Amino acid sequence: MSARRGVQDLIHDVGYRGFKRQTRDVKAIWPIARTLFALAWRKRVTKLALLPCFGIITVYGISIVGQLFATEHFTKMGAMSTHQLSQLVGKTQEMLSSFIRTQFFMVALAQAAVAAGAVAEDRRAGALELYFARPLSRLDYALGKLLGAALVPIGALMAPTLLFWIIAVGVTTPALREGLWGLLLPAMGSATLAALLLTTTIVGLSAMSTRATSVGVVYVGGLALLSGLSEGLFQAGQHWAGYLSPERDLRTLIDALLEIGAPSLAAQLIPSRGVVNPSVTWSLLSIAAFIFAGLLALAYRLNREVIDA
Repeated sequence: MSARRGVQDLIHDVGYRGFKRQTRDVKAIWPIARTLFALAWRKRVTKLALLPCFGIITVYGISIVGQLFATEHFTKMGAMSTHQLSQLVGKTQEMLSSFIRTQFFMVALAQAAVAAGAVAEDRRAGALELYFARPLSRLDYALGKLLGAALVPIGALMAPTLLFWIIAVGVTTPALREGLWGLLLPAMGSATLAALLLTTTIVGLSAMSTRATSVGVVYVGGLALLSGLSEGLFQAGQHWAGYLSPERDLRTLIDALLEIGAPSLAAQLIPSRGVVNPSVTWSLLSIAAFIFAGLLALAYRLNREVIDA
């Protein structure tokens, strides 16, 4: 009895303290994104699809550093002027442009492995009803899926572009560094456009199917088909067809943003730059249309799922 009264006295002295309630609203965006990538990472095909991306990063990283050291070395020797060297081995913006264009296709292959099932697998498993039965908004779900799909182009396209620029600024001489400061925003803008294009289209296509394998095949095959078809029609004189290819539109914008100019001798020996579209404005509108189509497909599917539920 005395022990019980002692406990009562202690409670009376300390007073009642309620449980601390969580006042901050926790968003589900990052958990959804993290889960998407974690499930994809368990598959062997995902790791195999990412290998070419890292290979391209390594090759271009070595090439950019070698190009800058060669320019610095021959400039100090007085053998050639900076302008002559840029005509011979190329400029940094030419290397960055080539990297973004090449990595675009490698990331597209990786996206087919990572993000093809972003929404398709949830639809196939009937998980959308469970998701929206909880206090989860369609916007948070969509943003989570888009963020999860964007992790690949962010890590394999945007981050290397920024890293290459930092390396270029760090290893070159002060005289050559002046021309690199204004390169950051155009380079990152080009990489961001490529990331948005790849992310929205794969998630939008995933929302229209229930099979991740079909989405991946259609996605990669569609990009290749549009690229080949637009190139063929453009060479036949149908210049409007050039805007049907997302890669060609992106190539046009990259060349305009980075102000590539005439190709160097090295670029002519190893041709990697294709013919661009006549209008930068129409290429930008075409890319915006592809991005909007992906977002519209995602919004349509989520609305239909909620209505059907």
